[in-house]
Amino acid sequence: MKAFIIISIVFILLFISCKNESDIEPKYLIGQWRPTYEIFNDSTQKWEVILSYMLLPNIEFTSDGKFLINKRPGSEGDCCGYIGSQYKVENNMVIFSNFGTPCPNALCLNSTCKGWSIKKLSEETLEIYQCPNATYRYSRVK
Repeated sequence: MKAFIIISIVFILLFISCKNESDIEPKYLIGQWRPTYEIFNDSTQKWEVILSYMLLPNIEFTSDGKFLINKRPGSEGDCCGYIGSQYKVENNMVIFSNFGTPCPNALCLNSTCKGWSIKKLSEETLEIYQCPNATYRYSRVK
């Protein structure tokens, strides 16, 4: 009986230690996010202001698993099938589902993207790698 208790305690400790401390909780992602027009330059490893004209939309993650772009379902403006209208968070990745119909004449990059990678998430800042493009910084809309 004593051996069973010891083995059980060891198993529980191993199970708890397997939980990655840096895992993002989906509840912290919920809300509206505004682009800061900063992009991470992989070659210099620094954040840079986007100098060319580029219109980036606000994005929103709802508590019921919906992903919105400018208050519309995320899949509506995506001709290539990278972004869906539903999301879930697993291993610091935003995994999309409920994709729209691909546009017939869209020129899309062949991507093996499985979602967006969350690089940093705080109360005010979201840094996220958006396939198949780059890492963008957002600030929370209050």
